[in-house]
Amino acid sequence: MKKGLFILFFALSSSVFGQNQVDFRSMLSVNVQKKINRRVSATCIVAEFQTYDFQELGFAFVDAGFKYKLSNSFGINANYRYFLKKNLDNFYVNHPMLYVDLDYSKGIKRLTIGATSRLQGFYYGKIIDGYRNPSYYSRNRLNLKYRLNYYWQPFTEVEIFIPLNNPKRQSLDQIRYNLGFCYTFNDYLKVEIFERIQQQMNRAPSNTYLLTAMNWYVRF
Repeated sequence: MKKGLFILFFALSSSVFGQNQVDFRSMLSVNVQKKINRRVSATCIVAEFQTYDFQELGFAFVDAGFKYKLSNSFGINANYRYFLKKNLDNFYVNHPMLYVDLDYSKGIKRLTIGATSRLQGFYYGKIIDGYRNPSYYSRNRLNLKYRLNYYWQPFTEVEIFIPLNNPKRQSLDQIRYNLGFCYTFNDYLKVEIFERIQQQMNRAPSNTYLLTAMNWYVRF
């Protein structure tokens, strides 16, 4: 299992460097979850995204929402995300995003299979040259996790982006591949570190990026 994950990563990495690699990127996030009762939890995420070989802030956001556990395998959450994002005119603007996730997770011995389907709306509002309509996407992610022991868990993920209201993009326009590991400190704290290959397609320009990410998770 572990050998297969690393072979997949190196194969995808080779594909990246054979294409139009623009810059290396990084992301750092802190995810906090507070359990309200047996089924409901409140969540908060703070994140920043560095671009141009880690030299410039591409965007940052604060995210808040609620998760509801439908069953042992299914859950749903609704969130509001507030972005500070650098635009093409080289200054930062604020944009909100709303999204709803439907999650599935199933454990088979040490292997966990998960899937997430997201509907999201990104709202631009007034911009320099007028008004820009909201951008709606369907995002679908599949992940595999393998628990070596209580502390270590390697994983791999693939996610596709499908635009819902862009007349110039009628099909899949982005795909992401993640490969990394999760380290659990205790029942309340864990960290994920992974590499992401992000491929844009069916758009101009269609670029490919390599991203290094660290996500901290705190729950209480």
